[in-house]
Amino acid sequence: MTQTDPILAAITAHRAAYDAFQVAPEGDASILADEAYREAGDVLIAQACTTAAGAAALLQHLRWWLVEEAAFAESYGLTYRAAQVRVADLTALACACWPVAVVGLDPIHQAIATAETAEAAHTAALSGLDESNEVQMRRANAAADASSAAFQALTFVMPTSRAGLYALAEFYARESEEFEPMCAGGQYLQHLAAAMKGSDSTGMISGLSPAKAASDQRLVCMIPRAAAHATSSARAQ
Repeated sequence: MTQTDPILAAITAHRAAYDAFQVAPEGDASILADEAYREAGDVLIAQACTTAAGAAALLQHLRWWLVEEAAFAESYGLTYRAAQVRVADLTALACACWPVAVVGLDPIHQAIATAETAEAAHTAALSGLDESNEVQMRRANAAADASSAAFQALTFVMPTSRAGLYALAEFYARESEEFEPMCAGGQYLQHLAAAMKGSDSTGMISGLSPAKAASDQRLVCMIPRAAAHATSSARAQ
């Protein structure tokens, strides 16, 4: 019988404590809710993951929490910094375990293409726009909505290969540079995309050591390879 990863209960408890603290009335109730919230955070950070699914859930939750509480980072002290470290470690592990290639097309490529097409249509609709023309304005607004929807949809698609991860980093770098020329964020993303490719080419994030055979590895991949398993089963039959 497969046991449930204890990190999932810790995540649920932490989120519940966060929600309770947000609505706690001022006074003793708020103080007690704050204490419970901080205790739940300490437990969460100290809890180990026992499954790949649990690790992925923790990574998603901590990413949300770090952004949500960024303004109060100093008040959380070591807990906040420990959360940053765990996010960095889990992200590195996820990158190392992503397969170089997948069975079928990585969905991130289609999502990027859809976003680029929608943005191009929006740009075209704005070209020579006559704001006094109701038809043109409706067309431009519809194109803007479609572009926003495509970009929003993109943020929910996760790469399933390292090539897809690189493509996503490069896409965001291009977008940052286009909308905010010479901005630091765009330059950072371009550097990151180049570093990821360079590191992978030298085996730094491949997850495999040249001195060890693949069978010696103990890494747990955080991205399911159900499609690959299905293909293997079909061949075996």
